Amino acid sequence: MYVNRTEYSIEESNENMIEDLIKVYHQKIYSYCYNIMRNSHDAEDAVQEVFLKAFQSNKLMEIDNRSAWLYKIAYNHCLNKVKRRNLIKFVPFIENNGLKEKVSISNQYDDFELGYILSKLKPKERALIVLRIIEDKDFTEIAAILAISTPTARKRFERIKVKVQKIIERRMQDEEKN
Repeated sequence: MYVNRTEYSIEESNENMIEDLIKVYHQKIYSYCYNIMRNSHDAEDAVQEVFLKAFQSNKLMEIDNRSAWLYKIAYNHCLNKVKRRNLIKFVPFIENNGLKEKVSISNQYDDFELGYILSKLKPKERALIVLRIIEDKDFTEIAAILAISTPTARKRFERIKVKVQKIIERRMQDEEKN
């Protein structure tokens, strides 16, 4: 009997931990995935797959920084999906099947310029900028999520800032012409 109660309490604590992780991180992981994938349906699918991978992993109970671990799973999953989606675009006979959706800007950020800027960045650049600016992560945590060194995270962020500045300048020039 004692063993059964112990197993039940462990199972119950796992369920509570899973519920807590979903409550705390679902919206954050969704926003992160959306900003990488630029499609709400794909982002929602990605969130489900990220949590499924996390809960099926044996590491879940051992991980100290679950936040960074979930973001890392999301990062890898989203980049793989984006790569596959980009490969599909090169197949000539399915180019015109509606895969290119109009991106709607997230109501959460409700900022056209942010959406425009993010759409001009590569997925890896979007991932880093979203972690730093929107998710307010420090470079140490960003480095852990992206599996790079902290100085590399800082340097990439600086390069992306320069790129963003050029995007903004071009956008302003285009608006002045019109």
